[in-house]
Amino acid sequence: MTPPPFLLITSPDDYLLELERGDVESSWRRERPDGEVRVYAEPPSPSHLIRDLASPSLFAPARLLIVSDARSLIAGKGARAADVNALAASLASIPTDEVWLLLLAVVESEPSGPVVQAVASRGEVRHQALPPPPKPWEEARLTAAQRAVLHGVLRRVAPEALRDPETADALCETYGFRPRELAQAARRLVAAGELSADAVRAQAGPGELALRTLEDVLIRRDPAAAASFFASLETGAALIDWRGDAIEPDRIGRVTVNALARLLRLAVAVRGHAARSGLGRDLDPRRCAGSRWYPTEFKNRIHPRLAAEAEASPGSPVVGMTAWTMHRVFRLAAAYREREMLDALARLARGGAEVAKASQALPTLSSAVLQLVAH
Repeated sequence: MTPPPFLLITSPDDYLLELERGDVESSWRRERPDGEVRVYAEPPSPSHLIRDLASPSLFAPARLLIVSDARSLIAGKGARAADVNALAASLASIPTDEVWLLLLAVVESEPSGPVVQAVASRGEVRHQALPPPPKPWEEARLTAAQRAVLHGVLRRVAPEALRDPETADALCETYGFRPRELAQAARRLVAAGELSADAVRAQAGPGELALRTLEDVLIRRDPAAAASFFASLETGAALIDWRGDAIEPDRIGRVTVNALARLLRLAVAVRGHAARSGLGRDLDPRRCAGSRWYPTEFKNRIHPRLAAEAEASPGSPVVGMTAWTMHRVFRLAAAYREREMLDALARLARGGAEVAKASQALPTLSSAVLQLVAH
């Protein structure tokens, strides 16, 4: 389908914008194989673009002008307002029988201004807003809308990957909402003729793991995920701390065991506060896992009572904790009996993992965690 004479496409993601440009250019070339395509390596000035739009080609019956970075043209940055207004006036009046114009811009929100209005009056303006990420209290790594966008990327660059749902799911879960990286990985798999979930994971390598992932494993009480977490660490995955920084390999044992012990101590404390606040029945992992439990139950009803009880308890480790942080600890506390968590703390203390090298600490840590999460 031939694009309109003037087309402005904007998006917060540069790679998704590249895909749109490729679609438009391919469509235009199919309709006009003898036409001429000009891509501006640098953003042209408004006066330069006006001259090019008004100058017919001596060799081609039709031209497509592509401005890959049109931010200065649509927003007026780097150009005088008078020049931008002049460009808008030209777009509103210039004949479009032999010339097409494609403007592209990486912007966060839908643009406005005289050039945008001029393009819309004689063509089309598209802003591709990114789908919002999952809410913090949702367990999903990707929302359905994000997954749909990624499937659209695969459909363009590696449709073979979509024929196997497990491969497509593995790509989405491994790379998250990073369209460019996902597309590159899918192309490599197609080129190698290896389209499987195992091939996705093997190509990605050990990757990175976050301490937050260990917290998720404990909350879900998931033995398989626990085993996978420690197996990835043992095969060289980088461990990322709460601030997003990589932990040095020789500190992995100490940092991880300290993080685990702290989480368990906080959870034991929260169980005590919940019992004294009359919230013992809320320590139900199935109830806590509800998609709307945090905003409707915990934040407004449970947290104020827990916080008040903690303030009245000298030395409580959860005093001053935000609602979001305390809700994570509350879910952890709901997943285990107090005795289970105390036994896990004792195993960690006996194992000496906090002072051992990573190669020696990981078996002790994995054993303690697997014993804890096992039903």
